[in-house]
Formats: sequence, C-alpha cells, structure tokens
Amino acid sequence: MIRTLLALDLSRSMKTAAMIALLIGFAAIPALARATPEAPPLRDDRPVWRIGVLPFAATDLEPEDAWLARSIPLLMLETLSPLGEHRLSDAERNARRVRVLEAAQAEAGRALAEETRTRDRLLLADLSDDVRADRREAASRRVADARRALDRVMAMEAGAVIVPLTRPIEFFRSGAELMPAGLTRGQAASQHDLDLILSGSVDRLDREFLVVEIAAYSVAREREVYRDLEVIALDDIAPLVEAMVERVAETVLGRPWAHLTVTTNTPEAALLVDGALVGFGTATSRFLEPGPRRVVVSYESVQREETVVLLPGSAERIEVVLAPPRSGQIAVESEPPGADVYVDSVWQGRTPVELNRPHHTATVLLQREGSLDSRFTIGPQTPDRVVRDLASDIIGWTEQTTAARDRFYRALGFFVVSLPAPIILNGVYENLSILYASGTPTGLSDRESDRLLATANTVYWGYWASVGVSSGLFANLVVQLVRYIRTAESYHFH
Repeated sequence: MIRTLLALDLSRSMKTAAMIALLIGFAAIPALARATPEAPPLRDDRPVWRIGVLPFAATDLEPEDAWLARSIPLLMLETLSPLGEHRLSDAERNARRVRVLEAAQAEAGRALAEETRTRDRLLLADLSDDVRADRREAASRRVADARRALDRVMAMEAGAVIVPLTRPIEFFRSGAELMPAGLTRGQAASQHDLDLILSGSVDRLDREFLVVEIAAYSVAREREVYRDLEVIALDDIAPLVEAMVERVAETVLGRPWAHLTVTTNTPEAALLVDGALVGFGTATSRFLEPGPRRVVVSYESVQREETVVLLPGSAERIEVVLAPPRSGQIAVESEPPGADVYVDSVWQGRTPVELNRPHHTATVLLQREGSLDSRFTIGPQTPDRVVRDLASDIIGWTEQTTAARDRFYRALGFFVVSLPAPIILNGVYENLSILYASGTPTGLSDRESDRLLATANTVYWGYWASVGVSSGLFANLVVQLVRYIRTAESYHFH
C-alpha cells in the first residue's frame, strides 16, 4: 500500500514538473522570436530603366546613303528620349525577381566564403592560445550568421522579391548620343548596365527600296521582345521611319500610347491636358496613356472644358472654340468729372471718355486735382459703362491721417505719464493706514498725530484725484484711437 502511494506521488510530481517545463518553453518562444528579428524582404532597388541605342548595321548601301545607318537610330533616340516612365510587364518583373534573388544568393555565398576564410586563417595566426580562442569564437559566430543568411536566401522563392510596377526611363548618356559602334548586345548590356537595347539594320533591296529593321532586346529576359521590318521607298523614308519609331515606343513605354492635338480659335489661349500646360493656341501631346483625357482651354476669364477618349495607337485631334471676347468701347465716367484717365500709364483723355475694350486685363488710373486717385481694372468682360466716385481731398488724406496719429500718440503719452501718481499715492496711504491700524502710534504727541492724520487724508483724496485724472486721460486715449482709425479708413483708394 505504501509503495502504491509513493508511486502515485512520484507520478503526480513528474506530471507537475512536465507541465512547468512546457509553460517555461511556451513563455520562451516570444522571447526567442524577439531575439531573432525577421529579415527584411528582398527589393529590387534599381533606380531607373536604362536604354541604349546601337548604330544600325548597313549592307549594300550606296555611299550617298551610308548616313542612314546613323541618322535613323539618331531619329529614334530623339523621338524616344522625352519618354518619362517604363511600365514593367509581368514577364519583366518576374525576370527581375530572378535576377535580384540570384544576385542576393551569390552575395550571401561570397560573404560566407569570406567569413570562413577569415576564421580558418586564425589557425595559422601568430597569437596566443587565449586570443586565438576568443577570435575564433567571434569568427565562428559570424560564419554561423553568414550561413543562416545564405540558407534564408537559398530557401526564398523568386515571387517574394518586391519589384516596382514602373521606373523612370534613362537613355545611355542621357539620350545625347548613340552607343559605341561594334558592341554586341551582351557587351553593351554588361559594360553600360542596360535594361533594354535598341538596334537595327538598313539594307538595300534594289535601286528604289530599302529594308529597315528595328529590334528591341530585353536584358533581364535575355531575348528579343520586339522586331519590326519595313520595305521603304527612298522617296518616302522619313514618314515611314517615323512610324516605325512610334511603334517601338510601345515597347519602350511598356504600355499602349496615343497622340492628342488640341487647337483653338484664340492663339493666346492656354491649353491644358489633365491639368498640365502643353502649349498655347495649338499643341500636341505625344505618347499619352489611352483613356479619357480632360482638356481645358483658357484665355483671360473665358474657359472651356472638353473630355476626349484616346484609343491605343490613335492620333486624335480636337478643336475647342472659345466665345469671342467682347469688342467695342467702355465709357468711363467720374463724379466729379474732368479726371485724367491713364490706361497702363498711357494718358487717354479726361472723363467722360470712351476707351477701346482691351483683349487682356488693363489697369486704369483716374487723377483729378482736389480728389484722391482711383484705380481699377478693365478687360474683355468689363461692362460697357464704368462710373467712379472720387473722394474729396481738401486737406489731404496724408495730412489728416498724420494729424490724427499725432493726437493719438500725445494722448497715449499723457496717459502713461499719469499712471505713476495714483500708484505712489496709494502706496503712501497704505503705509499710513497700517501705521494707525491698531490706534494712535506710541511716542507721538497729539499734535504730531493730528498732523499725520491730516497728511493721510490729503494723500487719500490726492489718490482719488489722480485716479480721476488717469481715467479721463484713458478715455481721451480711446477717443483719439477711434478718430485715428476712422480717419485712416474714411480716405481710401477706390
């Protein structure tokens, strides 16, 4: 019986110990997670989408046509250089993911190999046993960290690499020139860190026709992603080559495009497409993204808005007609009449006067002796008759305002000077009051006590007199301030 009880107690103790161990293990898991922070995800940090254009290969060209091998790619460079952003396709993003992951794996492998060599060199280093042991321990920890980093990137899938959807386009040497002749695609890509290589050829078919070919090679995908071939007559070479360059622009942009030309009947009108100024009167926006586009034509106070839907590969043209600005004359009158009229500082006569309606905003100034100047603007939408009341300037606005300001400053000065008197008198009276607070002070004769009381009464009434004077000066200060403000506001420019 005793053995059975001992066995049961031992079993309960073992179960309790196991439960405690489990609890300790679960409690240690969060601490372990905090001790080994999760490694940041791999990102493709390439800042731009770099493009290079190679000189075209030439076959059987006449000497007078040899210039085409450089002029056609230069035309392509000139047309495509203003393009701002490349949109990566799914295939391009997947290829970039693989490249980034492979580069990270290679870098992690090199780091592990370097840490391993550093650790192994310590075996032959001229060090004491204690120093060698300490350094090898630290080197072994670095080797373990490098091996974990390599294992982590080796276990990573390419789909986990973060690649942006778009990148700014940058041409070789900022689009200023073609790449050096004689380079293969692989050499050009490795030497100049390119993402896309544009190349081509110009061959003579017969006396009248040329064969022009344009190709685009994706470095990340390691294959051609575009090829275009056109048989072109020598007489029509310019427009057909331009059309070929526009077709390859879709590969450079990574999306479809469309052109939009906006015209208006007012040459000075500002043309805006999706809020961006594109020109005046007539302007063309090239390589826009297809879809609805908001067009605004604005001139002075006249504005008109249109919406146009662009189809891929199209060259749309829209004409926005603005209402013609009002013409005729504007009658300018004044009360009293006889004021000199200046339009943009040019004298036009005396009121009443007829002014030609301007097509833009102009400033009008009315001047008359004994009256204040009046300024206003006129433009295409100004009414046919403008009447201005001229304020009288008998004394002069400046003189009146200066006089009112001086009176205000004097009132302020008198009030500030009056403030010390009530403060000092109040202090003297308080001191005398404290002296007589508990009765007649000891040591004073009746005559001296009466004299002090008479002095205290004089100070008391003097205090209230000074308070009255300061209050009156403050009221005068407020009155002068109000008059100053009214004077400044009553004479103003119309």
